[in-house]
Amino acid sequence: MAELQIVEELNNTLKGFLSGLSSDRFQDMIFALIFIVLGFFVARIISNGFTATIGKRLNQHQKLIWRRGIFYFIFLLFMIASLREAGFKLSVFLGAAGILTVALGFASQTSASNLISGLFLIGEGSFEVGDTIQVTMIRGHTIEGQVISIDLLSVKLLTLDNIFIRLPNEQLIRTPVFNLSKFPIRRIPITLFINFHEDIVKVRQVLIDVADAYSLVLDEPRPQVAVTAFRESTIELLFTVWTKQQYYIQVHDEIQERVRNGFIDNNIEIPIPKMGLIEPTLSGNRSEIDGNDTDIVARNDLNHPRSTKQTKIEPEQ
Repeated sequence: MAELQIVEELNNTLKGFLSGLSSDRFQDMIFALIFIVLGFFVARIISNGFTATIGKRLNQHQKLIWRRGIFYFIFLLFMIASLREAGFKLSVFLGAAGILTVALGFASQTSASNLISGLFLIGEGSFEVGDTIQVTMIRGHTIEGQVISIDLLSVKLLTLDNIFIRLPNEQLIRTPVFNLSKFPIRRIPITLFINFHEDIVKVRQVLIDVADAYSLVLDEPRPQVAVTAFRESTIELLFTVWTKQQYYIQVHDEIQERVRNGFIDNNIEIPIPKMGLIEPTLSGNRSEIDGNDTDIVARNDLNHPRSTKQTKIEPEQ
């Protein structure tokens, strides 16, 4: 009943407004329109001025929230004043806006869910604008990128491939989010394999020396080498170093090259599968393998239709 009364009052207001159009009322509408445009620029100037002065003490995420909040608040005040100047009854429009908001809420439950999730994300502060996050989606797909905007409905990311991605806030609430740049330093784990006969103490010392000789690797926390597993013929090691956040990609690449060079200089072998070719002979078995050769041997079947090399066998005299 109250909703019908509000709609009827809105219709009467519009009819009275249209029937009462005159030159004076037209001037009021022009003035209200100019007031709205003026309010837009005033709100923009004040919000930008706030972030340029007081906002220097805030981070990028807080600057974004304050700038938008100040802009919309000031612009809304100018909007209300311009509507009142044009002769509209604000109480009627506020009631109609309430009814419209409820109707839209029932019609778009997904948007409402994203809106509420966005408020939780902003209040929780798990990540900020400028952070690099990694999101694991429901189907196992991983998305990694830099946060460029946190809005009420979605979060915008920019990946390392310069691809723009929009993630709904509801998905970020449901799935794990890894903030890769929350802290100033980051650990780099490297898994290595050595032959079973290698001296673990020697290998550990070589790896520590490689880390100490690299200037981008931090002294604290100290680099560590741990034996994680014994395989069939190898030993699995976990070599971990720490570096600053901005050098992560560079150190992750260069430290492995330095480990490889350090192993070569100290005669430390990394187990690598090898394959050799032994051609068949008439005497003895079709293929003979030297007992001293421990490499993996691949037999060449001369009768196989895909064989590209044919060997002619001459009978013995």
